[in-house]
Amino acid sequence: MSETLPTSAGRSGTVPLERLRLDPENPRIPETHRTTDTAELATLLEMGFEAYPVAQSIAELGFFNAEPLIVVPSQDEEGAWIVVEGNRRLTALVGLAYPKIRAEFATPDRWDRLAAKRTISPSALIPVVMHKSRATTHAEVARVHVVGKLPWRPFMQAKYIAARVAEGRTLQEVADLIGIPKSKAADLYRDQAVLAQASTIGLETSQVESAFSLLTVAMGSTKIRNHVGAPLGSQTVIGKDPIPVDKADELREVIRWVFGDEEHESLISDSRQISQLGNAVASEVGLEALRDGKTLEEAKQRIQEKGLDPLKALTLKLTAARSSLTAASSDVAEFGLDKEIRDLVDDIESLVGSIRSTLEDAGADAER
Repeated sequence: MSETLPTSAGRSGTVPLERLRLDPENPRIPETHRTTDTAELATLLEMGFEAYPVAQSIAELGFFNAEPLIVVPSQDEEGAWIVVEGNRRLTALVGLAYPKIRAEFATPDRWDRLAAKRTISPSALIPVVMHKSRATTHAEVARVHVVGKLPWRPFMQAKYIAARVAEGRTLQEVADLIGIPKSKAADLYRDQAVLAQASTIGLETSQVESAFSLLTVAMGSTKIRNHVGAPLGSQTVIGKDPIPVDKADELREVIRWVFGDEEHESLISDSRQISQLGNAVASEVGLEALRDGKTLEEAKQRIQEKGLDPLKALTLKLTAARSSLTAASSDVAEFGLDKEIRDLVDDIESLVGSIRSTLEDAGADAER
C-alpha cells in the first residue's frame, strides 16, 4: 500500500514583482535596521548578504520556477505580499528591475550592466508559494535555512528558535519543526539568552552577534560554562536569565577575553583556542594571569610552571566517567520511560557533543 506524503500548507501561484515586499522580520536584518521600506531593505541586503551573485544567475539563466518564494499577505498594504523566504532572490530581482533602487546600492555600475543583460519588468510574474500566515511557513523556512543548502549563521538560527519558543512552542516542538536534535536547539536557545543578558547588563554585543559561533563554542566548554554559571542547554529555563546575577562580572570577563572590547584585544584568534581558554579559566593560576592582563600563552606558561598536569587529570576524569556510564547502561532499559533518566541522558549527550567538538577542533588544528 503506497503512503501519501504530507504536502505544504501553502499553495503555488504567481505574484507580480511590484506586489512583493522584503520582510522586515528577516533574521538577516539587524534589529536597529528594521523598516518596512523595501528599497531601504534591498540596499541593506545587497551590501551585507551577497545578492549580486544571485542577480548574476537570474540575469544569465532566468528565475527558476523550481525555487519559488514563500510569501504571506501583507497586513499593512492591500494586495501586497511579504516574502518570508527568498529575500536575497527578491533583492536581486528588485535590483535588476528598478534603476532608482539599484542606484543606491554600493556598486550600482555593475548592477546596471547586469540589468542590461535581461529586462525584468515590475509586472513580471514571480513563482511563489502562498501561505495564509507566518505560522504555517515555519517548517518550510526553517528547514531551508537550518538544515538546508543555504543555512543561516548560528545567530540567525538561535534567533529563529527563540522566536518560536516565545510564541509558546516547546524546544522539542521547535527541534521537530526544523529537523535538528533537541539538544542543539536547546544549546542555541541558551546561547542567544546569554547574549541577550549580556546586552541587558550593558555590554557591547554587536561584535558578539557578528561572531556568534564563537559564543556557541565557548558555551560548549564545560570549564567556561562553569566560570559564568551557565547551564547546559537542556537545563536552561525558558524565559529566565541563564547567568546568575552574582556571575555578571565573570560574564563580562568571558565576553572580553573571547571578543575583546574598545580597550582590550581578544585573547583568541580562532575557535580552536576556546578549549585552551577554558583550561586557563579553570586553573587558579591561569585565571589570575588572565585577570592580570596576561595573554593566553602567558597564562598557559604560568600553569605549566606550577607543575600542573591537566592531561593526567583529564584522563582520570574521563576514565571515571566511562566506568560510571558502563555501570549505568545495564539499568537504563528498566527505567527507559522515566523523565528524570531521559533528562540526564540528554545532559550527557550535550556534554559528549561539546567534548567531541573540542576534539575535532584540536585535530583540525594539529593537521595544519
